[in-house]
Amino acid sequence: MNIPQHVLITGANSGIGAALARRYAQAETRLSLTARDPARLQQISDLCSGLGSETQWQALDITDAGAVGQWIMDCDSQRPVDLLIANAGIGGSAVIAPDSGETLDAAQKIVATNILGVANTVVPLLPRFVARRSGHVVIMSSLAAYVGLPQSPLYSATKAAVRIYGQALRRLLAPNSVCVTVVCPGFVETPMSASVPGPRPFIWDVDRAAQRIVRGIARGEREISFPWALAALARIADVLPPALVDPFLARTRRSHA
Repeated sequence: MNIPQHVLITGANSGIGAALARRYAQAETRLSLTARDPARLQQISDLCSGLGSETQWQALDITDAGAVGQWIMDCDSQRPVDLLIANAGIGGSAVIAPDSGETLDAAQKIVATNILGVANTVVPLLPRFVARRSGHVVIMSSLAAYVGLPQSPLYSATKAAVRIYGQALRRLLAPNSVCVTVVCPGFVETPMSASVPGPRPFIWDVDRAAQRIVRGIARGEREISFPWALAALARIADVLPPALVDPFLARTRRSHA
């Protein structure tokens, strides 16, 4: 297994992002971490440094394209990034829609974070990855990318968008030896997930999720989806006639109300 020498992670102050940072923290590995909360970023950075990694961090809003792009380029100039994980996103109770759908303000925030935030992270480094003919891009999507959830229409749409973006990038960049992996988790035990009302079937511990993602990245998997049972149900729902799927999903909406 090739061990990445410089890993850059967005949304690294909690949840899957923080768990991934801990997984990659080891001697001779540089970690560049960003998220919005400086206090929690400092805590994660100190923890990773204690595990042996050379760690730096910067508190940023992922929707600020200029600031994010400049910081990423600076990190890469100091030491070439070989693994870029676009993990930052908005979810949980913040994306649960009322009966009339998301407000325009909420819609703009979800799209700006979950789609444009991914682009703000990925786009700046692609010319350098291509020029070096190396690098690995990881985009965090969701099993919600497979089927539109009535409790979170725009969240589902944004996760579908970045999943397709990752697929297209993989095909575009493959001739230049740049890898792209899309991650589609189900429910993972994180503060964001805990804010969701209603049941969370087949939920995984965050460290188990991080271990699965790291293993899949090391193998060069094109798409990582888990847990398998929920992933299978999502894929089946995507191909079944809407007349069969819609009543079932409507009941899930009521359970999250």
